[in-house]
Amino acid sequence: MPKVSVVIPVYNTEKFLTRCLNSVLSQSVQDFEAICINDGSTDGSLKILEEYASKDQRIKVISQENKGQSAARNRAMPEISGDYVFFLDSDDFIHPQTFEILLNVAEKTGCAVVSTTETKQYGGDKSYNTDDLQFTVHQEPLKHILTTNIASSSVIWNKLYKTELVRNRPFIEGIYFEDWPWVTCLFAGLNQYAVVPYALNGYNTENESTMRSAFNVRKINDYVTGIKAVQDFFAEPKYASLWPVVRAKRIGASIKMMINKTYHEKSGQPDLNKYLSNRLNELHKEKAFCYFNLPMKTLWRLAKIQMRLRGK
Repeated sequence: MPKVSVVIPVYNTEKFLTRCLNSVLSQSVQDFEAICINDGSTDGSLKILEEYASKDQRIKVISQENKGQSAARNRAMPEISGDYVFFLDSDDFIHPQTFEILLNVAEKTGCAVVSTTETKQYGGDKSYNTDDLQFTVHQEPLKHILTTNIASSSVIWNKLYKTELVRNRPFIEGIYFEDWPWVTCLFAGLNQYAVVPYALNGYNTENESTMRSAFNVRKINDYVTGIKAVQDFFAEPKYASLWPVVRAKRIGASIKMMINKTYHEKSGQPDLNKYLSNRLNELHKEKAFCYFNLPMKTLWRLAKIQMRLRGK
């Protein structure tokens, strides 16, 4: 059994895939397996995967029809045999000591999740002394990720997880922004987690980002799907006491994001303003959020969206 299972969904990332795989193979901890799910790539990604797999038996390649990143991760779940799981996007890369540092802190603290901090500024390949690692253990994990100003707190790909936590926790398939519902629900069941202050993730800013592409009706739907899934999860008596902070912080942040993105969208989608208004009214009636709890600037932007609908 390997110590770490690295799950890598791959879809048309031939330009970045070699760098990604090399960063895994260069880890100071070599006791790992890399489960690469080729999600219907039409470029040279599969050829690259097969070349690497032919040279290193730790690399396992599974192909499926294109179903999206969440479906690719879900397909990998039954294949995981490591004690821990690390999710890596195929256009990103990691520091050579990523597994060593995260495993070291997990074993020192007994935490089932260990996270890095800032992910968009790679720390380079400098060497870290694992005998003198810095880390912080947070006793209320969910409240911490909901109230911290660190934007990467709700992404999945900067954390090491105990396999038992994730194997039976599928991602919502067919949506963008699948990270935050999954992380929010997972963290509800944690008693503690650890954070290391090292930038170990090489975040790719070259590839077209879902967040940077045009905002549209589908993205509104995907936010709403995530919001409803989280609301249903925290309706369970076991987690109901956590719902107020989730509603105020995490759901509120998603509502704010939808309003801001619609307000700034310049691509000429005449139905976008109306669609947003209808979905927000739906969520408000279902008590997923309250308009009056939104920041004044967000409410002002929503008012401007409403004025657009009235042709003002």
